[in-house]
Amino acid sequence: MNITFIIPTKDRTDILNQTLSHLLNAVQGLKVEIIVINDSIITQVENSNPELIKVFQNKGKGVATARNYGAEIATSSLLWFIDDDIWISKEIVNRALHLNAIYPDAVFNFNWVYPEYLNEIVSMSPFGRFLVSIEFTTMKGWCKGQPWNDHELFSTDFVAGATLLIPSTVYKRINGYDASFPLAGFEDYDFSVRLKESGAKAFIEPAFIAKHNEVNKTSIRGFLKRTYNNAITRRHGVELGYKNQAIEFSNSKRMIYGIIQPFESLILFILDAWPTTSTYDKVYFKFCQALIGLNIYKGYNAKQK
Repeated sequence: MNITFIIPTKDRTDILNQTLSHLLNAVQGLKVEIIVINDSIITQVENSNPELIKVFQNKGKGVATARNYGAEIATSSLLWFIDDDIWISKEIVNRALHLNAIYPDAVFNFNWVYPEYLNEIVSMSPFGRFLVSIEFTTMKGWCKGQPWNDHELFSTDFVAGATLLIPSTVYKRINGYDASFPLAGFEDYDFSVRLKESGAKAFIEPAFIAKHNEVNKTSIRGFLKRTYNNAITRRHGVELGYKNQAIEFSNSKRMIYGIIQPFESLILFILDAWPTTSTYDKVYFKFCQALIGLNIYKGYNAKQK
């Protein structure tokens, strides 16, 4: 096998099956295996190629555990983790093999943007336009504040599991992902820190661009759920020792969030009925920022089980 693709998934049947369809087209003629780690009891995998695609149940143990599980049963020396909403092309696969031949011990992330159909969807809704305004529809936007080069391969200190190409030897050397993270979010930060400490080189390839079919995260409710979960995992990271990632909430912010929280459902009801015209976007964006801050506060201070 040249590559083992590892795809954690949970509760996103249609999105996963679209990803698998794109991936099967991208790997035609190559010796690969595709491992789907299903964290849900309701996800139904349309397996059109059971010899190539293997499905294993993880049942709610979290994305970090799912990635480790996939790596454990993989038969290839090169692992490629992709999220269940990432569309990989044949050009990207060929580029990955080329990069691995040049840098056999290095780790790579590939750039991503929203597919065109999803850009059209987000442009027609106030929350979609909010996502564009905060640059959350591209990997470059997510990496704001970090070094970035639009045109050529560049080194990075931080990688993400959404499109992670890594030799199995490197993955094992740092003991994979920390399975104590209950949800997706800060596990990538922890992984990146340990990867750097191991001496492994990491790169981002900006010129070969995957499509991020994040259609279920383009509503405010889906986004707030992710924000809340990310804050939970960030607090867990702080408790593991990443004190530099601690969030301090001023007394004024605590008071504001205390006032807003009882009205969160009402505010969401109002935003659900918001006009689609862009006339009142600035007001809408203010409401979004307030709810995002509230959910960071709630998630970061949530009692852990």
